[in-house]
Amino acid sequence: MRPLTLPGDRPTGSARWVVPVAVPILAVFAAHVLISPERTGSVLRSVGAAAAWGTMLIAGLVVTVLAARAVTALRSRSGRARDLASSPATWIAVAVVAYFILLTSVAGRITPLPFFDVFERHWQGKVLDLVWLAILFAMFRRWAKTEAGLRWRIRSGSAAPAWIAIGGVFVLFIALTALAVATDPSASTPVGFEQVAFNATIPNLTEELIWRGAMLAVLDRVFGTPRSVLGAKIGWGAVVTAVVFGLGHAILLDQSGAWSLNIAGGLFALVMGLALAWIWARTGSVWPAFLLHCAPELGVDVGMMVVS
Repeated sequence: MRPLTLPGDRPTGSARWVVPVAVPILAVFAAHVLISPERTGSVLRSVGAAAAWGTMLIAGLVVTVLAARAVTALRSRSGRARDLASSPATWIAVAVVAYFILLTSVAGRITPLPFFDVFERHWQGKVLDLVWLAILFAMFRRWAKTEAGLRWRIRSGSAAPAWIAIGGVFVLFIALTALAVATDPSASTPVGFEQVAFNATIPNLTEELIWRGAMLAVLDRVFGTPRSVLGAKIGWGAVVTAVVFGLGHAILLDQSGAWSLNIAGGLFALVMGLALAWIWARTGSVWPAFLLHCAPELGVDVGMMVVS
């Protein structure tokens, strides 16, 4: 059972965090206006496209929550499902998660400042995510530690299954990459330092802090965690976050504003979202989820380096 926090000690119990977390993104926009005002139009277009992409994910969030409610109502013989459906707390939680989605959507797609032009990867978006998350967690430190999993110590007995999952996925992707290159040498690509650094640090960390830390903590509070899966207490929050996470990897929007569809990537992200929710719930910490998130990408990098 998660330690209780006072209503005002978490994002769903107070609105004092809503404006501060948006400040880093507003600061980047202001910097664009000051440094290169002629690019203001393109920056606004990037924000508009990002908001459209985020709105699409929010629509997916609402549909998934409604589906979860419908399934719960069909299975329930009591009024609990109806109480959950009509509870303001449920929709406050959905609104908070929707705002998180909008923040990361805009942060990840607003035009980079000139400082970041030297990098091949989109570091600015991930740094922005890390900054607004730092503000959020600093304002709700106890909630971040007790519910969002921002702590080093993991639950007793969870280390072995966590390391097995992380190591297994890492080795699997090394083997799959080596096999792919062995059967098709043209599949081999060079792996540079920046790529490895990107795959091993901030990007995967911020996604875990957002999706499995903040979002899942908020949804678990209202949906509960009534089921035990391989030692982890999970509920509808794990399913909802995994579905929207998969949707975000299926419907893509690049830095130029071009849309594309990647069904295979979305399905893989959905499965990984469930696995990441499981390890987060099993260990009670976001750090094993971060390592599991890194495992496939670093496995591919290592596989490429091994066969090259």
